Amino acid sequence: MMLHVACLPFPSQQGTQAALDAMLRASAQSGRSTHLLAYTRGAYQLEAPYEVHRIPDFPKVRSLRSGPSWGKVVLDLRCVAETRRLVRRFRPRAIVAHHIEAALAALAARVTPVYYVAHTCVSEELPVYFPSLPANLVQGAARRVERIVCANAEGVAAVAPSLAQLLGDGVRYLPVPWAVSTGAHRPTREEARAELGLSHGASVCLYAGNLDRYQGWEYLVEALVGLRRSHRHARLLIATESDPGPSMLLATHLGVAGSVDFRRLDTERARVLVHAAADLAWVPRRTVGGLPVKMLDAFARNVPVVAMDRATAGLPLKDACVTVPNDDAQALASAASRLLDDGCAAATLRKEASRYLETHHCAEAFASTMRAMVASRQA
Repeated sequence: MMLHVACLPFPSQQGTQAALDAMLRASAQSGRSTHLLAYTRGAYQLEAPYEVHRIPDFPKVRSLRSGPSWGKVVLDLRCVAETRRLVRRFRPRAIVAHHIEAALAALAARVTPVYYVAHTCVSEELPVYFPSLPANLVQGAARRVERIVCANAEGVAAVAPSLAQLLGDGVRYLPVPWAVSTGAHRPTREEARAELGLSHGASVCLYAGNLDRYQGWEYLVEALVGLRRSHRHARLLIATESDPGPSMLLATHLGVAGSVDFRRLDTERARVLVHAAADLAWVPRRTVGGLPVKMLDAFARNVPVVAMDRATAGLPLKDACVTVPNDDAQALASAASRLLDDGCAAATLRKEASRYLETHHCAEAFASTMRAMVASRQA
């Protein structure tokens, strides 16, 4: 039996939670009894081949957004006691902690063995949540915590090659399993746009994810300005559960507010619709280390991707997407313009993206890496 611990609301449509669900399903389907401990709050009811345990519902933190908060700190402390209780009850072979908060909780519970799965580089990402504090102080403190966790865990894995490299020697790359969508219930482009209220003649560039600063979403609004010079009907579709206010303010300032559409991303149906309606997906990234699950999702849903180099996370993508220089809005616009004009190039990207997922993100690739990590420490 494997006990996974994740100090976050679960499930939700956010990238980390979607990746976690995919990992747990792959673990359960490999024949291993799989359990998860998470917060009480979730965005929807879940039917899954694994069992979910939840910490007591106090304090009542109802936010699904990413990032730290005082309420989450209290919940994380409660997670320590709940981890101990579940270990006494189930006697798991291993505790797999996802994200730094869960790793700290599992280590504080003094249960072994604890394996740490990093989903982001905390020392790179945390400063964006505290812009009023000196970045070097926040980064330094976060880096020390990461080192403590990595040193005390039985094994450490990271969901992206670039993240594994950042965390140091001995960290494995753990591929997130992600299946190609069968498309059995996928609406046509015209049907999706009709349901979303989008023009059939528009060139739609999709961004599907949260609007926290580490994402670099500002580059997309700037890219839209450039793209509309060559494609005057170009639109930016932002599908998110985040507050759209800041992005709308920027769009208004740059004169493209009328060409930006916002849609909720709170259900699987919503995710299906926005991808079916899109001509391409933009994937920016302001910080290094994390895995943009939105990129894998676009691959799986047959949407060609234009991504900043930083967003590729060191993955062996080859021809699965178009890669542009970091922090360059004009490069995003130019690459999108070329794809919109070249249907053959877009079709090739779709084909290569599917091949990439089937080769590098199959369930067996994930399961075998997990088995190797646990076996190497328990041998």
